[in-house]
Amino acid sequence: MTPVDVEASDPRLDAFRGIRDRELRGTLGLHAIESERVVRRFLAAALRRRIHPIPPVLEPHALLVTPDSCERLADIIAHFPALAVYRCAGEQALHEVTGYTMHSGAVALGIRHNDGSIGELSACLAHGERPARDVLVALDGITQTDNVGAIFRNAASFGARGAVLSPRASDPFLRKTLRVSMARAVNIPWARARADEWPSCLDRLRREHGYAIIAGEDTPSAVDLASFRPPARSIVVFGAEQDGVSRAVLDMADAVVRIPMSDLAGALADDPPSLNVSIASAVILHHVLA
Repeated sequence: MTPVDVEASDPRLDAFRGIRDRELRGTLGLHAIESERVVRRFLAAALRRRIHPIPPVLEPHALLVTPDSCERLADIIAHFPALAVYRCAGEQALHEVTGYTMHSGAVALGIRHNDGSIGELSACLAHGERPARDVLVALDGITQTDNVGAIFRNAASFGARGAVLSPRASDPFLRKTLRVSMARAVNIPWARARADEWPSCLDRLRREHGYAIIAGEDTPSAVDLASFRPPARSIVVFGAEQDGVSRAVLDMADAVVRIPMSDLAGALADDPPSLNVSIASAVILHHVLA
């Protein structure tokens, strides 16, 4: 790999111009990965996939960097001799090309293939040694990009093995989501269920791999998290901010857990305290994976 020095007007940079997720995916089948740290993790994950393939695939395609970022990323870039690496004059030139300032000196483009399927995720989970605490996270209708990114970051940080997305859940490979997840969405396997698979796919994973289904929701029958003894293998399901975990998932769950909170936190009698779902996921995942 030899970086190519380019001017901001170079036509080879057209895919980087005014980066918008919808245009990238719709016309070019690409996804943007921004900031030096996130780009490094994206490339490192692509290296690991050469030995241990995990779904889905986001293949490195091109890289636009400042000279400083190019130097700091040189060790990981060297593993991708076919990668197109464009080096611009500096951050101002990168701003001019991309149309925004959140890149921190590096933007990568990855070729997006299909979402991981439930079958591919199941096959991936069947390989390798199972950890003492084997946990998946499931996102039931969570559409807010920050929450999806944060849940993936939490899942990776506490050691979850993978993730399952309902059909309506937001795409973990969106530019902002990848940034919020610190590229963790490319580090752990995940699959999106088809409409005719949700939520029965959770039962399939229970049957095939012995996972218990644990819903994080405040219901009258929910168990306080502090007194909950997590099983060795579980799928922990988190729901959207407004709707929570769906009735269909609650009906099939082996347990429902709640995070106890102070009664003093509510401003009104009918205004119970609550946590953002990304914060709740961190609390629950810490408990079940400790």
